[in-house]
Amino acid sequence: MSGRRAVMRLFVAAYPPAGSARAMLDLLRQLDLPEHRAVSPEQVHMTLQFIGDTDSRQLDGVMQSVERAAAGIAPFDLTPRELVCLPERGDPRLVALATDAPPGLLEMQRRLAARLARNPRDRQRFLPHFTLCRFRADAEVWRVRRDAPPAALPVRAVRLMESVLRPEGAQHREVARFDLTG
Repeated sequence: MSGRRAVMRLFVAAYPPAGSARAMLDLLRQLDLPEHRAVSPEQVHMTLQFIGDTDSRQLDGVMQSVERAAAGIAPFDLTPRELVCLPERGDPRLVALATDAPPGLLEMQRRLAARLARNPRDRQRFLPHFTLCRFRADAEVWRVRRDAPPAALPVRAVRLMESVLRPEGAQHREVARFDLTG
């Protein structure tokens, strides 16, 4: 694979349809927020498992693990619940759209964590959400909690992604896509 780095920062994610990502960001624009950096529509995603720095020689094994985790999982829909600030305790660092947790999502995340989590903390409670914006470290942020319209967000595939950190923010590149066929 050309352009492969010796060490890749990897994660597994579900991406909403482009129109749904734009609608999520429109909800964000309706809020009166302190200075923040919104996620671009093409980078709105739900992280199912952060893998982290991975030697590129391990990439085939990681892809096999994701493929096995996706095996037998049927496509499912996510239902938006509310806009919230995260983390739930301490100073808010971001605004996210929290969703429901259908059984297919929870099983997929459990399998990914069992196969790819590098420490026990990475297997802790999973809160399904799409990050929409991040606050500067010194921003004075108040808690946001607002209901979201319950428009279904279809999940038909998961993607293994590489995150490349840049001064202007992370850039994501798809490494592999795994269709959910159930």
